[in-house]
Amino acid sequence: MMTLVRRLKAAAHLDRLRILGLCAHADLTVCELAEVLSLSREHVVAHVRQLARAGFLLGNEQRPWPSYHLEAGGSDGGLVQLLVDLLPHGDGHHRQDLQRLEAIQGARSKVTACLPET
Repeated sequence: MMTLVRRLKAAAHLDRLRILGLCAHADLTVCELAEVLSLSREHVVAHVRQLARAGFLLGNEQRPWPSYHLEAGGSDGGLVQLLVDLLPHGDGHHRQDLQRLEAIQGARSKVTACLPET
């Protein structure tokens, strides 16, 4: 029971729920998430680590930058998918996040996603 409580606490934050919503749509780097969410990379790294420790995200360790996606195949009865399904998809945050995601994915590849803008 305590494992479930810890996992639910890990997801119970607006930014982490937004990350889960985005990772349900694409395999994303920290830099892409930071740009879409308008958050610092350090802030996103902390959230991604917490979500990964809770078993909600899996990292793809490809270099130069790892990317993250939902851990949908867990033995928890699909908790992460349930959380994503419960997100208010008509919500302004989610809609704007998906629009920004589409814009940045169209503008550049993951190879240049973490390079500073010039």
